[in-house]
Amino acid sequence: MANRRIFIMQAVAGLAAAGLGRLAMADERTLLREDDPKALEFGYVAETARVDQAKYPEHQPDQQCSKCQIYEDGPDGKGGCPLFPGKLVLAGGWCSAFS
Repeated sequence: MANRRIFIMQAVAGLAAAGLGRLAMADERTLLREDDPKALEFGYVAETARVDQAKYPEHQPDQQCSKCQIYEDGPDGKGGCPLFPGKLVLAGGWCSAFS
């Protein structure tokens, strides 16, 4: 019985530590700039209303990062995106990988 209790306590502590590590990582990320080479590669803009429709005719006005399947919700209208590791994107932004 004691072994099970110890196991559960260690598992909970491990999960808590993993969650805190993720929070700490979020604090270290910087906001993606539109002139970043990776942002340019994907046509990222901080405001979906500023997308060049001639260059990206598939863009729809209601598309924005926060509605993308790969967007990772974060604080203050910013979130993560696997396309831009170590960076935060604005929730109202857009890039050509929108899905």
